[in-house]
Amino acid sequence: MQGSHAVRFWSLLLAAAFVGACSQKPMDPVAALNGAGSPEQQMGAVEALGAKETLSEDEKRALRRTVFGAGVSLDVREAAFDLMVRADRDGLRTTLETNIVRMEAFEYRRWLMEQIAARGMKDFTVVVVNSWAGPVPVWGPDERKRPEYEAIAGLYGADRVGDALFAVMMEANPVRQSALRARTWELLMRIGERERLKELVTRAAARPDDAMVRDIKQLVDDLGILPETREELLWLAKLRQTASPAYWKLAGEALKQVPDEGKEHFELRGIPVVIAAHRYAPELLAQPKERLYADLVATLKTRDAARYSANFTGWDSGAKRTENLGTQRDEVRWIDLLACNMAIRMVDDPAVRARLFDIADRDQQDRRTEYGGVVRLNDTGGWEVVEVRPRVTGSDTRFEAPQELFDQGYTSLFHFHMHAQDFENGSYAGPHMGDFAYAGSTRANCLVFTFVRRDLMNFDFYRHGPVVVDLGTVGRS
Repeated sequence: MQGSHAVRFWSLLLAAAFVGACSQKPMDPVAALNGAGSPEQQMGAVEALGAKETLSEDEKRALRRTVFGAGVSLDVREAAFDLMVRADRDGLRTTLETNIVRMEAFEYRRWLMEQIAARGMKDFTVVVVNSWAGPVPVWGPDERKRPEYEAIAGLYGADRVGDALFAVMMEANPVRQSALRARTWELLMRIGERERLKELVTRAAARPDDAMVRDIKQLVDDLGILPETREELLWLAKLRQTASPAYWKLAGEALKQVPDEGKEHFELRGIPVVIAAHRYAPELLAQPKERLYADLVATLKTRDAARYSANFTGWDSGAKRTENLGTQRDEVRWIDLLACNMAIRMVDDPAVRARLFDIADRDQQDRRTEYGGVVRLNDTGGWEVVEVRPRVTGSDTRFEAPQELFDQGYTSLFHFHMHAQDFENGSYAGPHMGDFAYAGSTRANCLVFTFVRRDLMNFDFYRHGPVVVDLGTVGRS
């Protein structure tokens, strides 16, 4: 053979060899897909199942696992997806709705979003919403560059993304699909639909079983606060179930004193802070942000602030982090400044200091866990430091928050924990990466206390963002 015929022959031979290497028909396709087969055998199993007219339940379950399970090659996943679109569409949709947010194969998730859009799979819109609701740092913070945004735009039109999300939220069952509605609410906030959401809850009549909209409407009517995140919606639901009428009355009275700039994007974490300020520092409530900022900067200069900070060597995401208030004028909000002021007034109370050092001393002796809890006002309006035992123990560098802490925390000013592994622990002063994740998920005001000497602790305020403010040091009473 010569010339083009020889080239053609060898090309066909190589192609045949490649196909044979990529696909090997197994004796038991289900066993191969459930982990017993090589990638080549798994591809052969998908091909074998694709040749059947109908699939058994065992075969469908094996394909579902292949679509989302770990340890499956990308080409096998894609082939299983193609087959399930034809042979088990409902099972595929349910599987992805439940599991997609946990998939860490991000390029595969991107491919799924592209396929859903390209195939016009509007019945998979909830799959896209569930994927979008979870953070994917490698995709960046721009919502409009997320593959999920592009998928919704592809399905409904670039100018109808908000409409599509509203439809998902309003059509979801308020009881059975409450989590989906909360996720969609947060997404609408993230893409800038705040005013539309506010109009929805202030003008629409809520269904009798729609607790979410009813609670939000009441919050807007009473306090002018519009929750933004899933966690805040949970927070609101808990408050509506447990907070007394006196609590809401105090909140309303305190918020009347807050300037308009302080009320802008006001969060639920701010309610217990303004209640405490209404009792202990009413003169602060009416102050504008710039005055609060200047006064706090001056106060911190007298408290040895920004002397101690956490060492983030090896953590790229922490390389540019600052705890110095003087460099965060634009990042801090009015409520952050008020919270920092209240934290300082709190630790200046001798009884509070004694309680904090007692907890820290016991933490220093206990190598099984960090200690923590909440700070709140008690029934008589006094400061109360409530220690909460961790959910599990086993690490001296972690505090595993139990449900009790969250239940206690909905009406508390601060969640707190200790960095008390050693009395000279200055290189760990301030929140670390796990603490930032905690603040981001809870949306709480948080404090961390770190021993820098036996009789001296550094303490920091932090919240989602993350924003961190070093508040200086506090000594034993």
